Amino acid sequence: MHNATAAVPNSSTIGFAPGLRGDAALFAEMRDAFGQLDHEPLREVLFDSLVAETESVHAIMRSFSGFLEGSQSSDIRRRFFASWQKTNNSAMSVEGLANRMSAEAEAKIGDAEPAKALSLFRAAARLNRVADEDLGVGGQHLHFELFYRMATTFCDQDDIWQSRQYCVPAALEFKSWLDEMRLRSPVIVGLYTLLVHEGYTHAELETIAMPARDWAMTHMGLSDHQARRALAWISVHNGGTEKAHFAHSCASMAYYLKGSGAVIDLQVAGATFRKYFRLKGAVMAQLSETYGQGSR
Repeated sequence: MHNATAAVPNSSTIGFAPGLRGDAALFAEMRDAFGQLDHEPLREVLFDSLVAETESVHAIMRSFSGFLEGSQSSDIRRRFFASWQKTNNSAMSVEGLANRMSAEAEAKIGDAEPAKALSLFRAAARLNRVADEDLGVGGQHLHFELFYRMATTFCDQDDIWQSRQYCVPAALEFKSWLDEMRLRSPVIVGLYTLLVHEGYTHAELETIAMPARDWAMTHMGLSDHQARRALAWISVHNGGTEKAHFAHSCASMAYYLKGSGAVIDLQVAGATFRKYFRLKGAVMAQLSETYGQGSR
């Protein structure tokens, strides 16, 4: 296996906020999630793409660190939460990808290929499991509502942060690209985006959980109880939730390959993984510019 550790920068030299473990933690958490992928060549491409986009990871962690260094103005907080949400709110496109798989499955039934149809239905079902928590299946809080509560709490109890005027252009570009890959590109390409997104999201939220709580208490004046309640959107994704989503994504891909006859194109996969990191890094770099961290 490729050793991504060698490319991890020394986060102590970058100036992270106290408690923010930085690049090294983000890399380690991604390697932990990506290591679940059984397809060794594709796993290698994931690791190689992560190393190739080291500077994008730098930009991401500089941005979180810069934001968590102080209370920030109301406008900056609105811009942060509006833009950050665009990089995380993807349950609808996950379900759209599952819809495309089930449509393929129904076509296989029409073609009298029940075994392939079953594999495709199972691929779609695994994507359904990815979105269960987001959609509140089983009685959980809708994740959209948890993000709304978090952002509104930290934006002076005002939900104007939802206006598109607060989204940095790169956030809108990220969301448009992710939707395009899942809803218009070949299904297998949509699955590439799911793999990198679920593994990355696991790493991001595990890495920022404690620093975000410290920020909420130190700079935003919340009690420990209030901070935990406000940050529930982060905590519900931690403790293995996103790693489980990554595992479901891996299973979905395996079933899809079996049922559809599609093949993995490692070159396309690598380009997709790298673009995901570049676009995410661009979002966070634009946010950094709003709170004076662009030159760090």
